[in-house]
Amino acid sequence: MAKAPGSVADWKGDGAVWFKVYEISAVTDGGSSISWPSAGMAKVEFTIPQSLPSGEYLVRIENAALHSASAQGGAQWYISCAQVQVVNGGNGNPSPLVSIPGLYTGTEPGIMLNIYYPVPKTYVQPGPAVWRG
Repeated sequence: MAKAPGSVADWKGDGAVWFKVYEISAVTDGGSSISWPSAGMAKVEFTIPQSLPSGEYLVRIENAALHSASAQGGAQWYISCAQVQVVNGGNGNPSPLVSIPGLYTGTEPGIMLNIYYPVPKTYVQPGPAVWRG
């Protein structure tokens, strides 16, 4: 998410203004299998932290397909965006803040990996830590 300085309608979200409020990470079992709980989901629901300040925000949803991600540039990104207005918000200070574009190089452990062999023993979710409020 990124808070617009005014109206979100004509704001591009430039600079280190983005923060993460939710993620669904891959599940591994020590090297026997890897799975994605979000596979097949028609929608994802999450709760915005109550301490998020009131205002207009951009929301960015990322889904990375990793079936060809064993080489740099092989991950396939599916991005959705939305505009939301938070009312009766709190006085939280979302962090860490990151820039988009510029967040990923494409070589992060959770972006460039072979999901088939050897099966990853662990999975590192890319991007910043989730801000929980």
